[in-house]
Amino acid sequence: MQKACFRFYWKLAHEDPSSGVKVYPMTEYFDTIYDESEIWYKTLMPGYEVIPVSELPPRTTFGLKYRTLAMNPVSLLPWLKAKLASKGVKFIRSEVKSIDDARAITKARIIVNASGVGARELAGDENVRPVRGQTMFVKTHFSELVMKEGSEYTYVIPRAGSGGVIMGGIKSDRLDSEVDAELKSDILMRVNRITNGAFDSLDTSAVTDIVGFRPGRIGGLRVEREEDVIHAYGVEGAGYIYSFGVAERVKELVENGTLKTKL
Repeated sequence: MQKACFRFYWKLAHEDPSSGVKVYPMTEYFDTIYDESEIWYKTLMPGYEVIPVSELPPRTTFGLKYRTLAMNPVSLLPWLKAKLASKGVKFIRSEVKSIDDARAITKARIIVNASGVGARELAGDENVRPVRGQTMFVKTHFSELVMKEGSEYTYVIPRAGSGGVIMGGIKSDRLDSEVDAELKSDILMRVNRITNGAFDSLDTSAVTDIVGFRPGRIGGLRVEREEDVIHAYGVEGAGYIYSFGVAERVKELVENGTLKTKL
């Protein structure tokens, strides 16, 4: 699903920049692996190369460079909605408390349950739980994507057309939405470690704070058909990484199920 999604975004970035999808240079660091034996995407990413050990930042065991994509949801989501509307897709904003509610409102025979954290109730799935994230939007000319995987999960992600980046790297079971000032300082410290101090002069009181809850699920992503309901949820913070790949899988489940019904 990630491969399918990458190919979709790559084409979109080159054919329609107004979508908010853009190609960036990527530097990816790790602190829990030591070689590329676990890097499944090494043949997929353009410009893939291993960083020499002598060039790794502190507290890092392995590193890569390649070209990849990032998207600005503020641009991408309205773009996507307009494309769908032009094809006759209708959008209805309404509260639903069950799959039957959705079926009654839409009159649809097949319901796709992509309700995120709401799937705990709508699908009766007790493995679904919110995962708290706290990030910062920072105005800057920095235009590279830098990430560290492992025990110090950290990232800097440019947002096309916004004049800034998102900084983060926090996952928590907390359910409050208050901005944690200590976390802001910790994020900045880790970001500077992987960007060679690119944000040393940043004043964290001048950034835009973002706190949200990602749709997590113990056991990971669920994409499967249950009679005339197709479930697609539980991707946690990787929604955009999986999105169009999940959509392709859902399409297959719709078409396969419909074919069987006709037969």
